[in-house]
Amino acid sequence: MEVLTSQNYQEKISQGAVVVDVGANWCPDCRKISPMMDALAKDYSQVKIFKVDFDQSEDLRESLGIKRIPTLIFYKDGKEVGQRLVEPDTKNIIEAEFKKLV
Repeated sequence: MEVLTSQNYQEKISQGAVVVDVGANWCPDCRKISPMMDALAKDYSQVKIFKVDFDQSEDLRESLGIKRIPTLIFYKDGKEVGQRLVEPDTKNIIEAEFKKLV
């Protein structure tokens, strides 16, 4: 999955159905949902999934108001839709939001 920065964030989320996964390599919960996100990427090929590195993109993290990770943000044509998932722990919870997005 492509990692976004503050320089390309708006461009990448501007078209279609997009999920942004904010996390970090050291985060156990982020590592836990990673295979779930990979599976959902295959099942929902029409949804673009991007990552934001919590440590590397401090300015982006602050502008998005991210306090805890992992956080999933859902966009449709550049507008945030649905609810943010903060520390989701099951594929079913995440997939329910994917279904709403498409």
